[in-house]
Amino acid sequence: SAFAQAVRNGIDNEFIEWAEQFGRSIARSVTTSQIRNIYGTVKKLEMNAELNLPAILLLKPRIAYATARNKGLGDLAQVITKAIDVISQGRDDAQKQEYFQRFCKGFEAILAYHRAAGGK
Repeated sequence: SAFAQAVRNGIDNEFIEWAEQFGRSIARSVTTSQIRNIYGTVKKLEMNAELNLPAILLLKPRIAYATARNKGLGDLAQVITKAIDVISQGRDDAQKQEYFQRFCKGFEAILAYHRAAGGK
């Protein structure tokens, strides 16, 4: 997905345009409260100086659980999961950290557009 590519290659205008369209497309099926839990964890991990890869990888089962309870999360869950996979593919901790920072910023952009499109 465009999010996974942005995590790997950096955030550019193409990603921002994609994030806007994607945020708009999930505005009806996803509520902010459904994402808040996962996003809150991401923000906590972002504040740590040390990269905590196991905690990042553990977002995947949490996302799967949230999606099982709410099918509307399906597209977002898929996009986030693929982006998490990219983080773990970094060749060393420095690159993984860089990928994770991009992941955080990209996730933030998607949520901002989700809210702007009237996502509750």
